[in-house]
Amino acid sequence: MHAEDIKAEIRKRYGSLAKFSTMIGRDSRAVSKTIGTVGYSVPIEREIAKVLGREPQNIWPGRYHHDGSPVSMTVIRTPTALPCDAHRQNGVAA
Repeated sequence: MHAEDIKAEIRKRYGSLAKFSTMIGRDSRAVSKTIGTVGYSVPIEREIAKVLGREPQNIWPGRYHHDGSPVSMTVIRTPTALPCDAHRQNGVAA
């Protein structure tokens, strides 16, 4: 689904995204941020999907695997710099 379609459906049922956010016990901007930001909140995505009567992976196919588990948005970072001792040949400062 397109983000604007999701917003329109919520607005039709609840009046505004902020009102829906506070109704589910979240910050007034939480639903808007969840719709627009990949990986912002999986629980809110599921709440939105429940309200729309769909599965989260049908609404956001790029955010979920086919089995319904969320795609990890965490970046795996590998350090590229050498440890400090590797810069010194004998392990002691000159």
